[in-house]
Amino acid sequence: MPELPEVQTIINTLKTSGLLHKQITNVSVYKTKLLKNSTLIKFKKFLIGESINNITRIGKYLIFHITHNKTLVVHLRMEGKLFYEPASSSISHIHLRIKFDLKNHHKLYYYDSRIFGTFHIYEGQEYLNASHLTKLALDPLDAGFNWKYLKKHLHDAHRAIKTALLDQTNVSGIGNIYADEILFLSKINPTKKANLLKDQDFKNIAKYSREVLLKSIKYGGTTIATYKSAANHIGKFQKKLLVHTKKGEPCPVCGTKIVKCKVNGRGTYYCPNCQK
Repeated sequence: MPELPEVQTIINTLKTSGLLHKQITNVSVYKTKLLKNSTLIKFKKFLIGESINNITRIGKYLIFHITHNKTLVVHLRMEGKLFYEPASSSISHIHLRIKFDLKNHHKLYYYDSRIFGTFHIYEGQEYLNASHLTKLALDPLDAGFNWKYLKKHLHDAHRAIKTALLDQTNVSGIGNIYADEILFLSKINPTKKANLLKDQDFKNIAKYSREVLLKSIKYGGTTIATYKSAANHIGKFQKKLLVHTKKGEPCPVCGTKIVKCKVNGRGTYYCPNCQK
């Protein structure tokens, strides 16, 4: 699924490709279950005639800032993808769920094979009070994120540190791939209980959370399975992974074979020698 670096890459791609300030002339919704707080008629009326002024994010939610102080909030969930393409482009209609026609003869396509994505619309600043956004914790790229913030949210957790990191009410934006990489660099076993961590552990996690996510954004995200940020874009961070998906390969630090286990049902990769 798209994680924070992939979501940021999608935003960067959409903004640099020319989507901003293009008027929406029509909206076609093929799966209305994606619309979480509006009807089809209301959704179309809300967007047609408007333009997207900017795109930001809160955690892994994409925030489309629309003209006339309107907001469209999108979560891609497991398999959601957004592609901005010329209307003349040859595109697949398999798993196409929403299509936005634009005045500049381009289209914004939303694909979702599992139809788990969500689309919410809000007037003004209403979205800032939406429950699915207010419950999110800070993410590692937020200015207020640091080791003290981490310790405050995790030091009483009697769960595996990896499970605690994946809880979006503790830390927003860290997914399975990145948790493995962060904990490897921090030299922390993913099964270790969060309440047993020391201050230096929290400092390491905070440091490497930011470094790993920024590095992934630099390389366009991680393309594993079906993630793409644009129709012909493949992320390159998977070539930089140190432990995730590396079962049986030598640890890049000590040479011990990387092992795989399950932590709260999630496939987890780590070095049994480096990560105590």
